[in-house]
Amino acid sequence: MARKSRKDQIRAINSGQPLPETTPQPVEKIYTAVGYTRLSILETRDRKDNEALQNQKTLIREYIQGQRNLKLLSIYEDNGETGTNFRRPGFESMMEAVCNGKADCIVVKDLSRFGRNYIEAGNYLEHVFPALGVRFISIGDGYDSADATTTDCLVVALKNLMNQMYSKDISRKSGSVLREKIKRGEFIGGYASYGYVKDPEDRHRIIVDPEAAEVVRSIFQKKLEGVSNAAIVRWLNNSGILSPCCYRHQKGILLDHRYAQPKPWKAETVKKILHSQVYLGHMVQGHRRSEFYAGIPDRLLPQSEWVIVKNTHEAIISQEDFDRVQALCERKRMEYYANLGKYDHLGKSENILKGLVYCGDCGRPMVRYKQVVKGKKISYHYMCPHYAAMLEQSGCAYKFLREDILLDALSQLINKEIEQAVDTVQMAKRLSDGTEGQITARAAELRRLNLELERMETRKKAVMQDFLAGELSCDAYEEIKTCCVRECERLKERILTLRGEQHRQSETLTVDNPWLKTFSGLQLPDRLNRNLACALIQRITIYAENKIDVIFKYQDEREHLLTAINEEEVSA
Repeated sequence: MARKSRKDQIRAINSGQPLPETTPQPVEKIYTAVGYTRLSILETRDRKDNEALQNQKTLIREYIQGQRNLKLLSIYEDNGETGTNFRRPGFESMMEAVCNGKADCIVVKDLSRFGRNYIEAGNYLEHVFPALGVRFISIGDGYDSADATTTDCLVVALKNLMNQMYSKDISRKSGSVLREKIKRGEFIGGYASYGYVKDPEDRHRIIVDPEAAEVVRSIFQKKLEGVSNAAIVRWLNNSGILSPCCYRHQKGILLDHRYAQPKPWKAETVKKILHSQVYLGHMVQGHRRSEFYAGIPDRLLPQSEWVIVKNTHEAIISQEDFDRVQALCERKRMEYYANLGKYDHLGKSENILKGLVYCGDCGRPMVRYKQVVKGKKISYHYMCPHYAAMLEQSGCAYKFLREDILLDALSQLINKEIEQAVDTVQMAKRLSDGTEGQITARAAELRRLNLELERMETRKKAVMQDFLAGELSCDAYEEIKTCCVRECERLKERILTLRGEQHRQSETLTVDNPWLKTFSGLQLPDRLNRNLACALIQRITIYAENKIDVIFKYQDEREHLLTAINEEEVSA
């Protein structure tokens, strides 16, 4: 039967005639979907990651394309992340998109890709996603929360439990197998040490990578020549030699796109290379231990527990050169500890600005360096570590800011904030006293508006009832409903505005203003200390030519208060 118009139905109600049969035409909801893919730590060891992840993505993409009520937004991935906890970068990014309202549907290959923690997975499926209004689809399990029955939910809960038990079992079994491989000197890691690659014919063997091996030899040679680790790092970066992770990404070994852009070498990386016995042809493994099934993070083991199997692959460095480098490093270490405390009589200085000073070019935290001047005086200065490692290649301007100059500048700025806060107290009190009547009036208006909104909502329901009872024509109903909706929106907007003003009045435009309370009663000591710096300063940014930009805490509250005072003075 053809669909009748709404007006025909109204006319039938008004004339007392029976309603004509209609064919309902429901409006189908279109979901914005995100896909989620994951490979475990054990899976990435076998180098299946590229193909396996791509297969998951293809399955999800084809499924969404085949559903007329799904629209694909993006597909998130976690490569080499355990499913026993949900602290995964890709998963967290996906949840951020969902919580921000960008997506309202999640699609996974199967429940095991989503997670293997029975309790957490159940919490997401039964509580978090329903609360957010998010639809969840597991393709392989045939589960769709949009039309799931009680039986479906029970089956999913059982599968989550089985996934957790499987993860625990497979972790224990694989751990036993891996330990045996380690004892035999077989390579079980995801990536070979810099200077080597996995043998294409046997993934449990490593072979020399000629290009990277030459860099390793150069590092050892420079160390034998007496070059410091910092100078070696600077040479590597200024020579344009890719750091290990960036090199692996360029060769297609490491797929993490974070390393698509060059990242500098670090002194710790050079130190690790100089002390690694892998370059003698020995297999060194068992540095870490983790329990995948329990979601326990890796635990670094002491060197005495490492497993070293000698002569498993071709050496890059001779035993003689390696021993000479170790002797040099040990001598430098002994010299360091011998000189440790040598200049303590000159005094020590706490790094009170730690974590507060940033480079204006690269945004990295700046580091405080210690310098002994002629054995008689200690000087501290701030430098960008990115610049220190790469110099002109870093993209950062030269900055060499003495700590005492920075502290003096900060003290002057803080004193200005204190003086301004003290001068503002009386004006803020006058403003606060003068607005007491406004606060009372605003509260009364809010009560009135809320009552009016409640009455208007009640009227909307009454109009609907009158319409359904045939007491109102269609045109009359639409006109009244439109007016009610428009008035409700106006009332809601006004209520929201008043609540914002109320909050601003009570929190900002009073003597209880956080900025005012912090700075007005402050007595700056002769020397700025750590606690005071953290309490007052949000961020210090250093630009070229040592130009300083300081952001104090409660700056927004400060600006709101001063603006209100200026407006009051203008109106007066």
